[in-house]
Amino acid sequence: MRNQRAFSATFRVLMAAAFSIILAATVLLLFAEDFRSALWQFFVEPFSSRYFFGNYIADTVPLIISGIGVSIAFRSKNFNLGGEGQIYAGALAGGVLALHAPEAFGPGTVWILVAFIGAFIGAIIGTISGLLKAYWRISEMISSYLISAIIINISDFFITGPLQDSTSNFQTTAQIPSVFLLPRIFSPSKLDISIWLALFLVLFFHILSKKSKMGFELRVCGENEEFARYCGISVRAYNIAAMAISGGMYGLSGALLVIGPQGRVMRGFSSGLGWSAISVALLAQGRETAILPAALFIAFLKAGSDHVMIGSGVPSEIISMLQAAAMLFITAQVMPRLWQRQRQ
Repeated sequence: MRNQRAFSATFRVLMAAAFSIILAATVLLLFAEDFRSALWQFFVEPFSSRYFFGNYIADTVPLIISGIGVSIAFRSKNFNLGGEGQIYAGALAGGVLALHAPEAFGPGTVWILVAFIGAFIGAIIGTISGLLKAYWRISEMISSYLISAIIINISDFFITGPLQDSTSNFQTTAQIPSVFLLPRIFSPSKLDISIWLALFLVLFFHILSKKSKMGFELRVCGENEEFARYCGISVRAYNIAAMAISGGMYGLSGALLVIGPQGRVMRGFSSGLGWSAISVALLAQGRETAILPAALFIAFLKAGSDHVMIGSGVPSEIISMLQAAAMLFITAQVMPRLWQRQRQ
């Protein structure tokens, strides 16, 4: 029975991926000036050179880390819609720290501090939604989304106001000193050593979920709150902890972007990353080991779309519609399974 359920879940994911790819090919056929060239740009060009492939892998890093956070929230029957704000807050806090850190600290110390402050700020924001749900029964979807909107506007105020780089024409903070940026490992692409942290987190949370008491109790809380209370498990504590971990992973991904590929905090830099992470978690269906292939697939859709938009003259609005429709296919294939599991 378990193998049958696993096969059914895998089949749903493969169907979602197949529908997304068919949709992409259809859009290219309708709107691209040169269909063959557009197909090459979408399906092959992200892998065609060291530079493109490295950038593609680099784009999966924040998706992996954020996707883990969303998956943890899902497992506890919570839905974190505040990813954009948590990424922003973690990036801004980490960026300010990196900008003002003395060189005497050394790069390693600054990397650890930036990662910690980013995760901590994101966790604090996630905890607020967890507390509101645990003690006042306020929907975490509504509270996380509204808090995120507030955080984004506050962050934009600082980025375009007190912290804006006066020497730049863009809405951005000053460039972080190069000594504090994460080392690149696949030159000339933007891929850096944060990929190793992302892979470690996948393994860590997989072990935590499957082999620890905390992971077991978290699953019980998500599947049946009444049974969890009967067993003496604090549902409130796990609701709060899950939202805190989810926010922390979002904040960490934002901080790593700032000291990695971005090198500064730019207004609007997250570009829907928080929503893409939800798609990753939906595709993974609560399995940490599936986060990696899910993130690779979502990043592939984005990379292919970007190449087509630049190389084939397909309007950006059409590309946005393509990406949104692909996410719709993924959600339509996966959400019924998640709802059925929660009802059971």
